[in-house]
Amino acid sequence: MSYRVSYNFIDIALERTVRVQTLAIAHDVSTFLETCKQDLLFVAQGAVTEKELLDFLARKNTFGGITYRELSYISPNEQEHVFLVTNNGKSIRIPENKISAMTPDPFLIFEEAKSLEPGHVMLTRITQAEYPFPSIDSVNHRVTSHIIQFVTPCDSDGDGRYGYLVLAVDIMQVRDILSLYNSPQSPLWGYPRSDQIRFNFLFDPHGWILFQSEDMNREGPPLSTYLTRTNMEGTLGHPNLNCAFRPSTANKQFWAMIKVISEGKTDLQRITDEKNNSQDSSQYYFSYAPVTFDSGDGNKEVFWGVALVDRSKLTTSARYRHMDSLFIITLIAVIGISLLLFIISRMVTRPMLQLSRNVKEFRSTGDIKKIDLNIASYESEMLSKTINEMIDIIHKQREELELQDKIMQAASLTEKADMTNDLIHGEESSGLDIIPEIVGYGPKIVQLKSDILKASQANVDVLIIGETGTGKQLAAEAVHRHSNRSDKPFISINCGALDENLLLDTLFGHVKGAFTEARSNRKGAFLEAHDGTLFLDEIQAASSKVQQSLLRAVSMRKIKPLGSDKDIDVDVRLIAATNVNLQELIKEGEFREDLYYRLKVVTVRTPSLKEHPESISTLTMHYLRQAEKMVDKQNLALSKGAMVKLKTYDWPGNIRELINIITRAVVMTEHEVIQASELRLEGEDLIEKTAAIPEKHCPPHKTDPAKSVSAISEKATHPISEYGQEKTESVSSTATSDAAQNSMPHPSAPTKDISSPKLNARQRKAFPEIVRCKKISRQEYQNIVGEDLPSRTAVYDLQDMVKKRLLMKTGKGPSTRYVVVE
Repeated sequence: MSYRVSYNFIDIALERTVRVQTLAIAHDVSTFLETCKQDLLFVAQGAVTEKELLDFLARKNTFGGITYRELSYISPNEQEHVFLVTNNGKSIRIPENKISAMTPDPFLIFEEAKSLEPGHVMLTRITQAEYPFPSIDSVNHRVTSHIIQFVTPCDSDGDGRYGYLVLAVDIMQVRDILSLYNSPQSPLWGYPRSDQIRFNFLFDPHGWILFQSEDMNREGPPLSTYLTRTNMEGTLGHPNLNCAFRPSTANKQFWAMIKVISEGKTDLQRITDEKNNSQDSSQYYFSYAPVTFDSGDGNKEVFWGVALVDRSKLTTSARYRHMDSLFIITLIAVIGISLLLFIISRMVTRPMLQLSRNVKEFRSTGDIKKIDLNIASYESEMLSKTINEMIDIIHKQREELELQDKIMQAASLTEKADMTNDLIHGEESSGLDIIPEIVGYGPKIVQLKSDILKASQANVDVLIIGETGTGKQLAAEAVHRHSNRSDKPFISINCGALDENLLLDTLFGHVKGAFTEARSNRKGAFLEAHDGTLFLDEIQAASSKVQQSLLRAVSMRKIKPLGSDKDIDVDVRLIAATNVNLQELIKEGEFREDLYYRLKVVTVRTPSLKEHPESISTLTMHYLRQAEKMVDKQNLALSKGAMVKLKTYDWPGNIRELINIITRAVVMTEHEVIQASELRLEGEDLIEKTAAIPEKHCPPHKTDPAKSVSAISEKATHPISEYGQEKTESVSSTATSDAAQNSMPHPSAPTKDISSPKLNARQRKAFPEIVRCKKISRQEYQNIVGEDLPSRTAVYDLQDMVKKRLLMKTGKGPSTRYVVVE
C-alpha cells in the first residue's frame, strides 16, 4: 500500500516536471525569436550604413548573446546594398561582384515582404544559405548555414522609399536551447536523472519535425532527427533541410499533437510503447507546447512547436528504494533494542566508574572541573557534592591569584619602556654605518643597505620596488649619494602627480614657441639631471605615450624637447620606483615590457615594516626624537604597553604610518611617558565603540565588603589597562597587604597580598558592584554607597578611579557613564 501511494505521487511529480520543462523550452525559444526581432528593430532606428551595421555585429560578438550570421540592407537604389556576413567572430562585407553568388537570392525579399508595414517584422522558414567568405587560404571560400531570417522595412534616406533590413541567425543556436534543457547545465536542473533516453525536438505547424536536441558534450553535431523518427513511418528530407522528417497520417498521436499546437495549446500524454518489451521503458511521457512569434501587430502566431519525450525509470528505482528502506528500518530496530539493553546494564555501575574517571583526569591533566554524575543515588550525590565544594574553594583561590597577576601586569605596562638594549643592538647589528639615513636593523635592512651600495657602484639604471611608505625615495637618494654622480644633480619626479602632457613637458622640456604658452625655453628634467640622477616615482602611472618617449630616451640616451627638431644627448642615470607588480600590468597591457626590462637592470626591494619588526624600536625612537624637535618637547618616552602595541600591529601603511602615529602622539600627549591609549592606530576608535554600547539598567544591590576579593576575581577581567593618561605608581607588597587586611577582612580565609591602586572605603564598597554591571552612572554610584552621598563626592570618587585606570569615562552631560577598563 505504501509503495502504491509513493508510486502515484512520484508519477504526479514526473508529469509536472516534464510539463514545466516543456513550457520552459518553448518560452526560451519564443524569447529567442523576440530578442532577434527587437535587435532588428533597434538597428532599423539608426543610420543604416556599413560602419553602423559592422559596429552592431562587433558589439554582439564582444558582449555575447545571440550571434548573427547575416546583417544586410537591401536598398531601393541598386548601388547602395550592404551585405555583411559573420563567421567565427569575424564580420566582412560581401563585394558587389560576389552578391550574385549568395543563395538563396537575397533580392527575393522585395517580393516576399512587399506587403510588410514599417515597424513589423517578417520571420522566414528555415532555409539553407551559402555566402561567399574569402579568406587568406582561399578567395573562393564559402560559408554554409541553415538559417532563419528576420525582415523589416527601413527608410534609411527619409525619402519615403523603403528598403529592407535583413537579420539572419544560424538555426544551430535554437538547437542549442533544446540541448541545454536536456543536459546537467539546464536552468531547471535539480537532481541527477537516470540514464534513460530523453530528448526534445522542434516541429512546424505543417507536421515537419525539423531537428532534435543533441548531447552538449559533442562538438558541433549536425542537425538530425534519428531519435524522433524511431518506430515511425513518413517522409525524410525537406528541400531546405535534409534531416527534416514528416510522419505519415498513420501516426495519429503525432497529428493530434499538431492540431493542439496549431490552436496554441499545450498538453501532456502518457504513452505506452507496444513495440518496446522492456517493463522499465514501455511507458513514457510525451509533452508539447507552442512557440509563438509576434510580427508587430500584437497578435502572437504559432510558428513552431516543441515536444519532450521522457522515458524515466524513477518509479522502478523508487520500488527498489522502498524495499531498501524496509530493510534499513528493521536493522535499526534490532540495533536500537540491543543498545537499550546495553545502556540499562551500564547504568547500574556507571556512578562509581564516572567518579573514578574524573578523579583520574584531575591527576593527569591538572584541569579541575566540577563532577556531574546525573544520577539519583544518595551516596554518589553526597560524595560528588563534597568534592565540588572543595573544587569551588580551589577555583576561588586560583581566580584571586590570576586577578593579582593581571593588576600587576596592567600597572607594569604603563611604566616607561627601556629600549636601551634594542638601540644598542640596532647600532651593533646594522653593520653599514655608511648609510645612516636608512634606520633599522636586522637581515632585511642589512640586505637593503647592501643592495643600495652595490647599485650605487654600477653606473646603470635601477628599479626600486616596494609597498607604499617603505622608503623608496630614501633608497633612491642613497643610491645617488653613494655613487660617482653624488656631486651632480638629483632630480625627483612623481609620475602619478602629473597628467600626460605636463609630465612630457616636465621630463623633456620645450623650446620657445612650441605652443601658445611657451614664451621661453624649458630644459626639462632629463637636461636638468645631466651627468646626475633622475628619479621617477610611481613609474606605473605613466601613460603609454610617456612610456614610449621614456623608452627612446633610456635606450638611446637622447631626447627631443617639444617643438625642437634636434636630438640632444643626455648622460643621466635613471632610477624608477613602483609600488605595484609591473609584470601584472604588462600582462594587462598597461605597461610596456621593453621599457620594463630597460629599467630593470638592477633591482632594489624596500621591505615592508612587518618584514623587519625588529626595527620598530629603533625607528620609534628615531622618529620620536624628530617629533620632539618639531613640537619643541624633550625627554619623551613610550610605555611598555605602547611598545607592545606597536610591535603587534600589522602596519599596512609601513614606516610612513609609523611616523604619523608617533608624531600625532607627541603633539597630543601631555605627559612624559606616552601610553598605549595615545597611539591611535588605523581603524581604532575605542572611545566611540565603548560609548556606542547599548545601555542596560543594572539595578544596584547591597554587597558585603567581606566578599570584595571573591567578587572581583569572579567578575573582573582586566581592572587596569593602558588607556589612562597618568602613570600608576606601584604599591609595595607590604602596603597593599596592610590595605587589604584593613579594608577587606574575610572571616574564614587568610588575607591575600594584592598589588592594586589604593581605594577609599566608599570605592572599595562600590567597586565589586561596578565590575558586575560593567559600567555605572553617577546616580547609581550614589545609590550603591548610600549614606546620602553628595553628588560632588560621588564625581570625585569616580574621577579618582578614572585616574587610577580602573574606569574610563564615556559620554557627556546626563549620558555620562563610567566603564570598567578591560
